Amino acid sequence: MKELEKKYRRNEDFVYRKIQDETILVPIKDNVGDMGSIYNLNEVGAFVWEHLDGEKTLLDIKNMIVKEFEVSSGEAEEDLVAFVSELREIEAIQ
Repeated sequence: MKELEKKYRRNEDFVYRKIQDETILVPIKDNVGDMGSIYNLNEVGAFVWEHLDGEKTLLDIKNMIVKEFEVSSGEAEEDLVAFVSELREIEAIQ
């Protein structure tokens, strides 16, 4: 299956919060936030995180990024695939 055809959903063991102009992801272990592993998301990263619902494909999300932000389709795809790879690595998505 090609990467853009895949669907991912957020891992419920990660808490997502917007604090003023910053967006963070905090993994929760044993009902406690792992403050040593806080991830700061930029605007596009936060946009992607919000849309990783298990229903949209990465292609759907890429197309939404192109419409929402001033970015080419190729750049959006490259950045999205890289970001999703990082999220998989830290087990933030399934």
